[in-house]
Amino acid sequence: SLALAQLQLDGKDPAAALRTLHGLRSLSTSPGYVGALVALHERAGDVDAASTALEAALSAEAAPLALLRSGAQFYARHGRWAEAAALRRRLVEAAPRDAAALAALVVAESHVDAEAAHDRLSRLELMCPPLEEEEGGPIDAEALEQATLPRAAKRAADAAPADS
Repeated sequence: SLALAQLQLDGKDPAAALRTLHGLRSLSTSPGYVGALVALHERAGDVDAASTALEAALSAEAAPLALLRSGAQFYARHGRWAEAAALRRRLVEAAPRDAAALAALVVAESHVDAEAAHDRLSRLELMCPPLEEEEGGPIDAEALEQATLPRAAKRAADAAPADS
């Protein structure tokens, strides 16, 4: 059970925790279960076993979106861009108006298929046009970074001593 795996981890026995988790097949597509399994394999330095566990969970046609996102991040973290792009494609198919998913797909595809990445970048630009520049010239990034947010300005005003 999950409680046993937690006790094994608390007792500094990740190998036993992995064995216990592998025995819980009923949770095989649960994002939390898969995440724990992948993290333990990764921590042990066995990226291939982590990938195998992830692929088994992702083989379901209706894999949860959270699992697709986590899987894509895992593959990108390990430089497996073709796999990351495949999962990002599934995410974009499931949520075609998700600009963040499309941007992540552009990044992943840029490592394996520059032409496809360029085509998707064009679509992303249509979804998220660039900010218009002000009449005074280009946007000053440094001024934006130094700008006080409305809540921060109110807190600063509230904290300042009142003039008598």
